[in-house]
Amino acid sequence: MLYRFFSFIKFWLSSSNQHGVHSPFVYQYITKCLYTSPRFNSSKSHNILLKTIAYFKYSLVQLVPANTALEKEISKNLKGVSVFNPSSEIIFIDEPNKETVDEFIVQNKNLTNDTVILVNDIYKSEDTNKLWRSIKELQQVRVTIDLFYVGLVFFRREQVKQHFKIRI
Repeated sequence: MLYRFFSFIKFWLSSSNQHGVHSPFVYQYITKCLYTSPRFNSSKSHNILLKTIAYFKYSLVQLVPANTALEKEISKNLKGVSVFNPSSEIIFIDEPNKETVDEFIVQNKNLTNDTVILVNDIYKSEDTNKLWRSIKELQQVRVTIDLFYVGLVFFRREQVKQHFKIRI
C-alpha cells in the first residue's frame, strides 16, 4: 500500500498531459479517446479498456484471465464487441505476472501491428512495476503509455520506440 502511494506521487511529478506528447498517434489517442466522454461507470482501468475498444473500433477482446463480470460490462456498454480467445486486436491482462507476459506478449504469434495490450495495476507492487519496466524494454514493443492505473502496449512498427507517462 505504501509502495503504491509513493509510486503515485512519483508518477504525478514525472508525468505530463497531452501537451508533453510529440507523437501524433499518441496525441490523437489521448485527446480523442482518453480525455473525452463517454465515461463508463466502472473502475479507472476498465473505463480505459472500454474507451480504447470504442476508439479503435475493435470487435474482439481477450481477457486474461477470463472475467465474467468484465465481459458483461463490455457487452452492456459496447454493442458488437465479443470476448474471444485469442484476439489479435486487444488483450487485457488483469493480473500481470512473468508467465502471462511470456505467453501473451513475448511468445504470442497472433500479435499484429495494430494489437493493443492493456496491463492492469502496473504499480500494484514493486514486482508488477518491475514487470512493466521489462515489458517496455521488449524489442517488439514500440510505444508504451503509462497511465498509472494501467499500462498500454503498442506494436506499431512504423513508430519510433517511445514511452509516455500521461495523467488522466
